Amino acid sequence: FFASLVLRDVLGQPRIGDVTRQWVYDFVGAIFGAQNPQTLRREINDAFLLISKKNTKSTIAAAIMLTAMELDERESSEYLILAPTKEVADNSFTPAKDMIRSDPALSATYHIQSHTRTITNLVTGATLKVVAADDKTVGGKKATGLLIDELHLFGKVSGAESMIAEATGG
Repeated sequence: FFASLVLRDVLGQPRIGDVTRQWVYDFVGAIFGAQNPQTLRREINDAFLLISKKNTKSTIAAAIMLTAMELDERESSEYLILAPTKEVADNSFTPAKDMIRSDPALSATYHIQSHTRTITNLVTGATLKVVAADDKTVGGKKATGLLIDELHLFGKVSGAESMIAEATGG
């Protein structure tokens, strides 16, 4: 699924699988391949990716979270991308939105609400919400999956430690 997502902001609009390096698949494989087949529990709960600027971090984040939504068989799961600023939140939401709009099957399955940066799976009721760091947007979230984008920028955000603690469940 991950490899089939279309990159609309890349010349020729290739699929991720046509232009992505192996290390990205290794990272994604570690995230999604760490489930114990007997217990169905994740053996790896946290992953950290550190790469330099302009290497499609936010696009990778969007694709990972769409993949998580697509693979999750549970009803009404809540996924969250937490970004330090509105601009960084848009950097993840826009590629996710574009990946969906580039595929007729995904367009029929997912509802996009740009004004709230929310994507809803119409079959399972799962949601992906991309939020900018703000006590009001993070409070009360019980995310099935959380991705923190641009973690290093949270050092400049007032109250970031408590927001991240709230988003990660303490």
